Amino acid sequence: MAALTVIGVGNRLRGDDAVGPLLIDALATLPDLDLELVDAGSDVLGILEYFEGRKHVLVVDACCMGKESGTLVSFDPAQAELILDKDPMSLHGLGLAEALGMADSLQMLPGNLKIIGIEPDSIQFNSTLSPPVQRALKLAIEKVQAEVQQLSVREEN
Repeated sequence: MAALTVIGVGNRLRGDDAVGPLLIDALATLPDLDLELVDAGSDVLGILEYFEGRKHVLVVDACCMGKESGTLVSFDPAQAELILDKDPMSLHGLGLAEALGMADSLQMLPGNLKIIGIEPDSIQFNSTLSPPVQRALKLAIEKVQAEVQQLSVREEN
């Protein structure tokens, strides 16, 4: 099993909501990273199956957090309800906070689960990533690379 499972959540047809799947595409082109890459599309509940049996999981999604467009926030499941928008419906039907709550109730959360939320600017159909979210995507790639490096250092010690 890979050192880190990275799950990208989002709808490729809705502008900045595509940031999760586009991160997966970008990571797939990088050599020598010990990653399991999952494009979950807009099925947030579908990510639960990728929690099972994994120690280190990173979920990336466009998240409405009331911040400036392109803001990247890294948080853990315990912080999810505080950070994510209180609206129980999202672009994905059930929101990420609800999916994490369900996983917690079912005792399915991995030991090391991190979420990278990126504040969207536009989620219009058939649009591309906005410039702020394009910049955040590059930062998210760097965060994943740093996480893999940290995990490999921990495993060596």
